[in-house]
Amino acid sequence: MNANVPTWQRRSLWVAIALPALAATVWATEGWAKTGDYRPADQTVEMFEAIDSGEIAVQLIPKDSTQCRVLIKNKTDKPLNVKLPEAFAGVPALAAVAGAGAGSASTSGKGTTQTMGGGMGGMGGGMGGGMGGGMGMFNVPPEQVGQLKIATVCLEHGKAEPRAAIPYDIKPLQSVTAKPGVRELCEILGGGRINQRAAQAAAWHLNNGMSWQELAAKRLRFANGTSQPYFSPRELQTGMTIAAAATQLAEQRRQQNAGAGGSIGQK
Repeated sequence: MNANVPTWQRRSLWVAIALPALAATVWATEGWAKTGDYRPADQTVEMFEAIDSGEIAVQLIPKDSTQCRVLIKNKTDKPLNVKLPEAFAGVPALAAVAGAGAGSASTSGKGTTQTMGGGMGGMGGGMGGGMGGGMGMFNVPPEQVGQLKIATVCLEHGKAEPRAAIPYDIKPLQSVTAKPGVRELCEILGGGRINQRAAQAAAWHLNNGMSWQELAAKRLRFANGTSQPYFSPRELQTGMTIAAAATQLAEQRRQQNAGAGGSIGQK
């Protein structure tokens, strides 16, 4: 290096050259990964069980009925692979306290915002694959917060739209609805394989008992007095297909569970 170059410039040049190489060496030797990437050597915990045990804290923040952010805070001093739920519900905090359930006959949740449903089975990081690895795992470093953006559907037609200002609790989906096909619908949506709008039509049909005629007649009304159909014919047709597939998967699951129970009982 030229001796005439000022000392501070030589030091800056050394930092520019040496630090990237040093970082690459540390990454290779320590196996560091960004938040979200699955790490086989780390402990794996199931999300709801880890919430109950106090290992993690999870916050659900809705954008609206179509999407939410889920923040996962690792409260321990070690990295954790969080096994994400294949299906979940976002419940307005006041409704959760009151014990209102989506699709139930209870009126205790009247006036609250909608309960939401979604899935995370297709989320999480694979081996260096980052988001979308489809493993349903999400690694969070110690005392850090990881974030996911997740597609959702409204599970309570007619209630107010979710918004970030309303506190929401994340719950197992089965704690708010047992309607056949709803769990399977949320799992499919979480896999990122279906259109959210079509999934919404299927959700209102499966969980709220709306007929396809009612969904076809539903309209968006604007301030200038005009209106348009809420769902397009294609969205409704796809929704019918999704609802039928989800119902079939639910029946297959029911039969499998019944068979497993029978086998255990015969032993």
